Amino acid sequence: MKSIHSLLYLVVLTASIFAGTVARGADRALPPEQFFPIYDYHNDWLVYSNQYKNYVPFSKGINEGTRSVSLYVDLLKNRRYYLLVKAENESYLFLEGSLQKKLIKDEWLELSVDSLFRIYKKEELLLSIYGNAGIDDKKAIICHKKQQNFNSSIGKTASTLINIKPINFSPFGNFSIIAMLVILILNVWIFNLNPLAFSRVINPLEFFNNDPREQLSKLNKPYSNNVIFLVIIVSMLMAFMLVFFANNKLNLFSVSAILSEESNVIQFLIDFFILSAIFFLLTYGKFIFMVLVGQMLNLDKLVDTLFLKIIQSSYFFYVALFLLVFMLSVSNAMWLVPLRSYILFPFLVFYIIRFITLYVVTKPPASFINLYLFSYLCVIEIIPLIIGIKFAM
Repeated sequence: MKSIHSLLYLVVLTASIFAGTVARGADRALPPEQFFPIYDYHNDWLVYSNQYKNYVPFSKGINEGTRSVSLYVDLLKNRRYYLLVKAENESYLFLEGSLQKKLIKDEWLELSVDSLFRIYKKEELLLSIYGNAGIDDKKAIICHKKQQNFNSSIGKTASTLINIKPINFSPFGNFSIIAMLVILILNVWIFNLNPLAFSRVINPLEFFNNDPREQLSKLNKPYSNNVIFLVIIVSMLMAFMLVFFANNKLNLFSVSAILSEESNVIQFLIDFFILSAIFFLLTYGKFIFMVLVGQMLNLDKLVDTLFLKIIQSSYFFYVALFLLVFMLSVSNAMWLVPLRSYILFPFLVFYIIRFITLYVVTKPPASFINLYLFSYLCVIEIIPLIIGIKFAM
């Protein structure tokens, strides 16, 4: 009889402990009603180790006295979700080592993963909480926000034949539309100023024309209105590509150092015009360099022709690239993630093809090999290409 009572006591005790553990686990992972939990970071907390000079997993037996704990949040994987953070005692929230907010006791803090992704432009974000020792009073959960009027919206949809809703564009999508309109207006304006000259400049067949009697450079000098505005358009196209890459965490040429940290339409436009001005000055800086080198190699008569053909080819390439990126990235640029390692490959192919084509179309017909022209093109095309690739990444 005693053995039966002892057995029942053990069963009840075990069930009570298990129920208490489950209840505590459920309470620990329970977000507000409007959120559905996706992932609980309770077992992912880290502490900084002075010994290893890095973050190591939190250990209850060793790190119980630690007041600052951290974790890495995968922003790319959890886009469209929300990060909910809560502390049962007064604590402080740090993101990437910078103090962001004081956590109010027992109140959930909602952070949009998409907003964090746009602001920090990183795949992983370091989140730290400073407060009471240990991790039992700290909670971090990835959640999906429920649609509040889901049932009523189903009823309304069923009762109507057509349910049209406006498309929500991202700040970069709105900026892309404005940039496209500005570039399109400039093209139309230049065409209205001189339709015949502009039509010849943007005609691909004119790029391959090597007849010295019909060269465009005779009517369109590098400092003429048509060429200046064409350089402005090319500069804008290149600036757009850099802003696009920076917005998708591809920091080519360390451009983020001069770009603003905020992600809104106004800031995108400011960055766009600043980069356009920089590319415009660099383009005419290259023209001055071409003139100096051309005088040294006695090729100064070819400088205007080569410069115009360089601008023509850049116009063709960047217009095609701009249209491709615009179509694919107004609402989503996730296609860029697997191509991140090969992003410079199209540019490398373009500049190599341009180097060969420039040599062929500007070489005098009577000569098979012109070492002066080849050396000149190496100086103005290949050397800047090598330097650009080195500093791009």
